[in-house]
Amino acid sequence: MDKVLIHTSWGPTDPTRAGLAFTCAMVAEAEGLDVAMFLFHDAVLLANKKMYPKVIPIGPPPVSGSLEYLIEQKVKIYVCRPCYELRGLSPDDLVQSAELQGMEMFVELAKDSKIISF
Repeated sequence: MDKVLIHTSWGPTDPTRAGLAFTCAMVAEAEGLDVAMFLFHDAVLLANKKMYPKVIPIGPPPVSGSLEYLIEQKVKIYVCRPCYELRGLSPDDLVQSAELQGMEMFVELAKDSKIISF
């Protein structure tokens, strides 16, 4: 099965771009690909239980629907630890399938994945 790594830095500051990344992940998973997401910069806010429901893109489906689908399918969502912590966010507020990781994990995943960037 092909592995796909989708990464984005877009979050609440540009909900449409953020929505595209999550929609892409949802479609790729539905097509049977082995999907992982990596969130950097502003996108880390979308792995926060309190924030993601508030992000409504123009065009793509709401982030909440895509993210909840990904969680149900047990798609791994990696969150840049420094990006998350520097925003004063609590690890207790991460969505169910999210995990804080560093750049080393991103590089490791990238070694054997097709990469899609938003």
